[in-house]
Amino acid sequence: MNLKLRKPVLEDKKAYLEYIKAWGNEFVIPTASSLSNRTFEELIERIDLDEKNMIDPANRVPASTYILVDENEMIYGAICLRFYLNEDLFKYNGHIGYGIRPNLRKQGYGKLMLSLVLEKAREHKLTKVLITCNDENTASYKTIEACGGILENKVYKTDGYIRRYWIHL
Repeated sequence: MNLKLRKPVLEDKKAYLEYIKAWGNEFVIPTASSLSNRTFEELIERIDLDEKNMIDPANRVPASTYILVDENEMIYGAICLRFYLNEDLFKYNGHIGYGIRPNLRKQGYGKLMLSLVLEKAREHKLTKVLITCNDENTASYKTIEACGGILENKVYKTDGYIRRYWIHL
């Protein structure tokens, strides 16, 4: 199987809608990849504008969103790389947010996707990235640790603790 990380394009619409449908009633993560209150075409436009920091630059940071696809263009997951952190991102969300299609979790795809986006972070001249996950999300924190994440601390957010990890590039 040949998996690659790339930006979504308009031609991905059918596969992307299948990907979103696979999430069922779960909250799609990262939110940058969600179709909540927008069409697929609006999502593609927003991803482009996010990268250029053209959406609310006072409160948002520039970011790239990628999808992990196989040779048949089936989407396994989505990942967002933020180029720097504002106060909220520093406290709770970090440089990277990612999610794997629910039926494909715990099969190593998260680790692959995270390792591939770390290469993108290096291309953006980042020397370290902050990545967070909910304290009870064992699969996510094991993925982060497998990619070199070092736990700095845990902080409380409205619904529980967030683990804050740094990965040195």
